[in-house]
Amino acid sequence: MIFSSLNYLFFLPIVFAAYWLTSGTLRRVILLVASYIFYMSWLPSYGLLLFFLTAANYLLGLAIEKYRNKKSLLILSIAVNLGCLAFFKYANFLCQSLFEFLKATHGIFGLLQTPSASPLLDIVLPLGISFFAFEFIHYTVDVHAGGKAIKSPIDFALFAAFFPSQISGPIKRYQQFDEQLNAPKKLSQEDLLEGLGMILRGLFKKVALADNLAAITYVGVNQVGQLGTVDSWVLMFAFLLQVYFDFSGYTDMGIGSARLLGFHLPNNFDLPYIASKNLIDFWQRWHITLTTWLRDYVQTPLTGFRASRLRFNIATLVTMTLCGLWHGAAWHFVAWGFVHGVLLVLTREYLQIVKGSQGLKKLHSKKWMMPVACLSTFITIHFTQSLFLAKTTADALTIMKSMVCPSSSTLGLAESFWYSPALSGLILYSLWGLSFVEIPWLPLKKIRFVRSFLTASPARQYALYFCVFAAAIAFCPAYPSPFIYFQF
Repeated sequence: MIFSSLNYLFFLPIVFAAYWLTSGTLRRVILLVASYIFYMSWLPSYGLLLFFLTAANYLLGLAIEKYRNKKSLLILSIAVNLGCLAFFKYANFLCQSLFEFLKATHGIFGLLQTPSASPLLDIVLPLGISFFAFEFIHYTVDVHAGGKAIKSPIDFALFAAFFPSQISGPIKRYQQFDEQLNAPKKLSQEDLLEGLGMILRGLFKKVALADNLAAITYVGVNQVGQLGTVDSWVLMFAFLLQVYFDFSGYTDMGIGSARLLGFHLPNNFDLPYIASKNLIDFWQRWHITLTTWLRDYVQTPLTGFRASRLRFNIATLVTMTLCGLWHGAAWHFVAWGFVHGVLLVLTREYLQIVKGSQGLKKLHSKKWMMPVACLSTFITIHFTQSLFLAKTTADALTIMKSMVCPSSSTLGLAESFWYSPALSGLILYSLWGLSFVEIPWLPLKKIRFVRSFLTASPARQYALYFCVFAAAIAFCPAYPSPFIYFQF
């Protein structure tokens, strides 16, 4: 059961009605049961994994609060969560890497006898484990630092299993969630309209845009040896849009679903492609809850207080490399994270130079520099994202080479993009988007008259939502693609 499925279209209204027709503890029980039904509809046995991690972290949280001077309890909690994550997500990656290493050393030194094939384990990656493992770690670390543990087992189980954010985030902070859980709730017209609006916006992003773009990227990524220069750029452009609309579409639907239930989840994207003036700004706008988690629980502990510039830069490199590994158990993801770490370090060093140069300060203050900076950032992302898209590092290097070395191609990705329903969908989404977003470098930051017209009355908004739903169905391809971030 995923947000864009017909099953969810029936599931959400039932949960919505049952939730608002009850009150008190019964509401929480309904949400908890619904969340486990949602998760176990994919693979029932992994509901036990979620239950085990929830029970372990609940008990560890209480123990950590009681014995804060015993750091061993915190270490145990981190080991339990990272251990589960490492086993399910990285066991086969480690086996394969070790096999390749032993194979290479045997060929060079003849010291070790290696098997003919890598002994891979039969493991299915549990959906959402990367997200709820991080939420558990945040919880126990913050309790150890002085936060209050959640006493109610139902409340804690709901924090872990809450279905709108369970599989692909956004990554919640328990303090905000617990506060909202215990606050009195009343269904408001604002929450209803905003929730439905975000669900339909996310649905359009996913089925009308991301799924149609997936047909183009599928051809390109499986035939990288035949890519020419134009097709390579079109491939990467299509993938950049696909991964954004796919991931932000899913989180929009999750945030909107939570809003219908009276919960406000944190925003996860803030115009990363069209408003980022440098890579530091980009990572403050892309997957915001992951970026802030990595900053608070990886980079800051590595950096320490009053750290030197060198130590800060090393911490940035380590953090981004781990960020790459978090995204996927493959060396091309590690390389992607490391490259972004290097670029972030270079960006920070350049900004330090700008601070000490009056000429550069004056240049960067020009109005035309903002769109130029945003375009430069987008091109940088455009180029480096091949490490994220490709199946191997070698394929990524092939794509990069074809992007910079002029060559022809017979794949026809540019023509496919031109005639794709995704292009018409992009135009419609752009026109609609002008009513609810602000672009820093546009003279008119917000087309206020469009927004005021569309939101003049609830009836007009519901009519708009019906049109968006109809458009999403009309643009939906025959073969929808799975959500990209489910594999992470």
